[in-house]
Amino acid sequence: MESLINCFALKKHEVISIIGSGGKTSLLRYLAKTTRHEKILTATTTKMGLPKEDDYDYLLTDPLTAIPAKKGITMVGAVTKTPERSKLSMSESSLFPKSFTDFDKVILEADGSKQLPLKGWADFEPVILPETTMTIGIVPITVLGLITAEETIHRLNLYLKMVKAEKGETVTIDHLVQLIEHPQGLFAKAKGEKILYLNHADKKEELSAAKRLTEKLSDTVVDKVVAGSTLAGKGKIIWVR
Repeated sequence: MESLINCFALKKHEVISIIGSGGKTSLLRYLAKTTRHEKILTATTTKMGLPKEDDYDYLLTDPLTAIPAKKGITMVGAVTKTPERSKLSMSESSLFPKSFTDFDKVILEADGSKQLPLKGWADFEPVILPETTMTIGIVPITVLGLITAEETIHRLNLYLKMVKAEKGETVTIDHLVQLIEHPQGLFAKAKGEKILYLNHADKKEELSAAKRLTEKLSDTVVDKVVAGSTLAGKGKIIWVR
């Protein structure tokens, strides 16, 4: 395996939308910190937990008067408070999308899954901005063998409309292929280069499962398949168009 960042082959300027389940925030942090020597803008188009201080060099929250493009990680958003906890949501300022061209990389968490490893998608999600040049769809390969249930899958009723499965069944490779390829599935609203990232795959058996899944995918669904581990920062290109 090689460095995970190399597997994505980022161009000098990218607007990356991260969707799916099982590691979106972790991947956003990894990509941002790995390219921290450049001018990096991070944000969400939905909602995410408030960032830790190590996740950014500059934190700008609404109302915004300017978004200076500096070397390091600039995180932008609006703070929303709930009885449970405070979260960061997308900035309502018109300066936000206008600033994208000033940064080398814009990295957006563009989906939500209630911290569950799988999900089905409602009509209003994911929220992928038109400026997006790369969409990374995450599926954790370690969901194989888990039970199809509310405790595992966000919006289970919608998931079951996309996948030929019954509640209580174990998750199989075929189920994941159906979820990825479905017209309303993982990449339904994707823009730019489409990369399937099979997360939590840093062991021999997990990489083998990632290869078997890739072999069942139609070659028109995505442009590249990467398997790897965000935590370890390692990856492998399984297939590329």
